[in-house]
Amino acid sequence: MGLKQVIKTELYKNTHRKSSLILLIPMILAVLISFGYAKGFIKLNLTVGAGGRYSCMDFVFIIWNVLSGLGIMGILLILFAAFQFSGEIEHGQIKMELLRIGKRHTVVAGKYVAVMIVAAVAIAGTILACMVSYYLFVSNSPLGAGTFASTIDGLSTWEIIASMMLQAVVYFALTAICFLIGIKTGPFVTFILTMVIMYAVNYMAGAENVIARLMPPYWSNQLMMKGDVPWMQTALSVVFLLLFSAMLICFMSYSFSKKDIK
Repeated sequence: MGLKQVIKTELYKNTHRKSSLILLIPMILAVLISFGYAKGFIKLNLTVGAGGRYSCMDFVFIIWNVLSGLGIMGILLILFAAFQFSGEIEHGQIKMELLRIGKRHTVVAGKYVAVMIVAAVAIAGTILACMVSYYLFVSNSPLGAGTFASTIDGLSTWEIIASMMLQAVVYFALTAICFLIGIKTGPFVTFILTMVIMYAVNYMAGAENVIARLMPPYWSNQLMMKGDVPWMQTALSVVFLLLFSAMLICFMSYSFSKKDIK
């Protein structure tokens, strides 16, 4: 069985596992927050355009920052990744897959790619849920501007999208770390340790040093605060993170090849 088939198998498994339903939580929260804001149950603070009303992208931006700032997106994606790898090792499910495929590095690569595809779909679904909720509950209310483009001072629509993507790309590295830790520990410990690393990365991204500049979330923060970033350095931080993630997966594959699977 080749890599492509492993990815298809993993995606099929992910869509039929009840644990995958946790990735619907951000979408549900986006709808609830939108409804609560439209009805006056929830207060949101953000500098917006004329009349203090939110456009669609203004609203998407603030809901995304609520979900990512509190770590909700990261926590759920890490928990999902822990179930997919460490959970299968702990329960012995991965042994049957290894017997069918034979090549451990193919299993690792297939699982990683499948998790990243599901994560991308979950993030896109959350953003779409924010947009749909805006037009359902907020757009025609006194709180909504009814327009799509950003009205936030210093941030265009494309800069808001870039800011969200710079925050999301860090999940490539967090998933790789989750897989690496999962070789030695169970899913719960893997989840806790990876979550601690996630919050440490978020903390370091707020610093002003060379290490912070290697992290895409740092440039996301700079973009939100200043409305402008050096795109070459920003792109290099993304490339660095992706290369770092690839190195982790390679090292993890090597370590996994040495592990005795019971």
